[in-house]
Amino acid sequence: MPELIAIDAAEIDLITRAYQHYAELQPQKIAVDDPERPELATPNRLAYALGWALASIVVQHRFPTLGLDVLPVYHPETGWDRFLFTRRVSCRLDATEPADSRGVLWLGQEDAPVYTLGNALRLPLGTLCANDPAEAIRRLLYVVPAPPLKRGSHETCVHSRATAYPMIYRVVAGLIADYPQLVAAREIFVDEEQIDGAYHPLYLATGALLKGWTYDYFQLVAGEQIAFLRTDGSLITYETEPGTWRTVGELPLDDPSALRDYLRDVLKLDTPAPAADTDKTS
Repeated sequence: MPELIAIDAAEIDLITRAYQHYAELQPQKIAVDDPERPELATPNRLAYALGWALASIVVQHRFPTLGLDVLPVYHPETGWDRFLFTRRVSCRLDATEPADSRGVLWLGQEDAPVYTLGNALRLPLGTLCANDPAEAIRRLLYVVPAPPLKRGSHETCVHSRATAYPMIYRVVAGLIADYPQLVAAREIFVDEEQIDGAYHPLYLATGALLKGWTYDYFQLVAGEQIAFLRTDGSLITYETEPGTWRTVGELPLDDPSALRDYLRDVLKLDTPAPAADTDKTS
């Protein structure tokens, strides 16, 4: 018998807002005259916003009990072109599974976003998100494989420790839906060497303990503003002025609207175009 999937109004509103703010935007390519900002490139800007919305919804439904995470991936030639569905970084018992073993959400294909599972399944969601967002959400949640967690101790797994992660993911997705100038990453490389005479802010914030690739943070970039928000909500590191970084450990995790406002202030985001109950549903 098919799973009964309840879709709340906030999830539909998130997709509606993505259409409201991205529907008329053209693809953003990697600028050859500005190689320092490649992270802004997206082959389909509407699909990028929809991808974040759908990824957030999957995390709401599948992360707390099944540990399924959804990670945006940047390609050096095409920019932000896919999301990977995986437990590789959220559950230590699945640390060796292929990164795309639970499927891929493609942003550059026809009728994007398009969810694929190997060669066995292709689910275009672009038109469906426009015409019936609730059905698009149901179909995606129905086909994404999320089997029960493996037996064993999960006390040190991210899905057990980062209980605020789904809420934080939704707030970030809501900000992306409302602010086309905002891009976010979940895969971050922390260099232990100086770049242009400065160390990576996370290298400094952790006392040189964090090095190499990390999946423990959201990296948020809006124009010249940048912030690193830990996935469990325990702290945020952001630039207060060029070259000066601040780390704060007190975040309003009990109120999504307050967290949204806090991030808006940190990233210096202006008020977006009106959207129904925007602050209440992010």
